[in-house]
Amino acid sequence: MTISYRLTTIVVAVTTVALAAIGFADGATTRNRISNMKKKKKSLCDRLHPEELPQECICREAGNLHVVVDCIKPFNSTYFNDTIGMSMDIDICNENGSSVTLDVTEKNHHIDFPIEDIRAGEEKNIPIPGLSIIVPAIGSFGVDATVLIAGNPDHLTLKIGLNACLSAGHHREICASSIPGLSTIFPFYFINGTYSFGHVCDNAAGSLVVVENEVEAIER
Repeated sequence: MTISYRLTTIVVAVTTVALAAIGFADGATTRNRISNMKKKKKSLCDRLHPEELPQECICREAGNLHVVVDCIKPFNSTYFNDTIGMSMDIDICNENGSSVTLDVTEKNHHIDFPIEDIRAGEEKNIPIPGLSIIVPAIGSFGVDATVLIAGNPDHLTLKIGLNACLSAGHHREICASSIPGLSTIFPFYFINGTYSFGHVCDNAAGSLVVVENEVEAIER
């Protein structure tokens, strides 16, 4: 009778320890799942690699899957001594293709020049009214906003910045990159790279709700 009682006690104790171990393992697995899900959920600015942006720029998320990069760039050169602001609003999931809207500002000459909706597949050099560089013996170079946007949200190439070019007739241009002294200033790119925004545009709102609900369910 005593031996049977002791055996029963031992079995119960072993079972309790085993169940506790299983519970601990399940808890660890749950915590790992939550941690991994949160790690995978990168912000849109994270996907734009803010560490690669010029130090004069900051990235913020404006809602509706828009990323805005705001830059204020001082230029200190014999040819060009000025400060230019550029705000770039990237509409990643536009149904007509990713697009970017710009706003170029310059304080001394009261320039505030918006540029609307340049879409994926377009490359443009857009003269900024009132902004130019005088190069002795060569002429006046107009400062342009230079924009390239190509691809789709999974593989989106962006090249956005400033350049300076001079019309040389017969649809020919001479740009700063070929002029000693100017080539160290322009072109200057605020954003220059190819970025992957993952599946953020695939039923984005629904996907976020599903992920959040799953995390909440696991945490309960």
